[in-house]
Amino acid sequence: MNGKTLIVTNPTSGSGRGMRYAERVRDLLNGNHGAVEIRPTSARGEAEAFAAEAVHEGYACVAACGGDGTVHEVVNGLAGTEVALGILPCGRGNDFARAMGIPSPPEKAASVLLQGHVRPFDLGKVNDRYFATVVTLGFDSEVARLVYEGQVPFKGIAAYLWGLARMLRVYRGAALRMTGDFGTIDQTVLLAATGNTSTYGGGIRIAPNASPSDGALDICLVRMMSVSRILRVFPRVYWGGHLTHPDIFSYRTGSLSMETERPVVLFADGEPVGETPAEIIAVPGALRVACPDPQA
Repeated sequence: MNGKTLIVTNPTSGSGRGMRYAERVRDLLNGNHGAVEIRPTSARGEAEAFAAEAVHEGYACVAACGGDGTVHEVVNGLAGTEVALGILPCGRGNDFARAMGIPSPPEKAASVLLQGHVRPFDLGKVNDRYFATVVTLGFDSEVARLVYEGQVPFKGIAAYLWGLARMLRVYRGAALRMTGDFGTIDQTVLLAATGNTSTYGGGIRIAPNASPSDGALDICLVRMMSVSRILRVFPRVYWGGHLTHPDIFSYRTGSLSMETERPVVLFADGEPVGETPAEIIAVPGALRVACPDPQA
């Protein structure tokens, strides 16, 4: 890829190795690539601001060095522009990197940038925020909210397990009205996930048929069920074997609206993106991504 590259890194990603990862990639690119600059973030929202600035500063590529939260911010700074997104996956989930086929080792991720292969991919948009992977409503977004707001006494995966255990005891479902190309559905749901890509949460195949190249969004709706049934069904979600369950429904649409009896928090790419009511749309070809050449 010709031109300047900006690496936007979250220094706390990967248990604090985000900066080391970015520096390793910069060293690999130097001498074989255009000019490379690193800008570490220190607050939420900075990655998006850095990406938006890079568009006006003449960069050819902005590489998000971190997890899906960093990617989410950089995507919102680049969507609809000609500047390519690079992905340097050193976070916890790395679901968009997985969808793009980006390997985790810095040497291999750097080689993707050196190859210079760029393709357009779809994004989703929920109200005024773009998202790369999955929007969630319900049980899983409430768990994410607990962790995001620091209401759990642990860090990392232990925090999510604690939040999961707590929500299993208290969650009573969300009364949802959802309208899309499939019609209108009124249902009390455990969760509703809208996927531009197939996985979230570090590889959970919640929307196994979703593709960021088909101009549509895939929805997985899970009807409210007992704790014992949740525990039996949940393992099947990891490999995408849950869609045949009688309490789980899948739909495909180009746009949808979600309304609930009371405002319900929404998360996308692991980040909060507001509350219901919400309008969600597919945005075909909205983002140029540096990815492996499928013909190579």
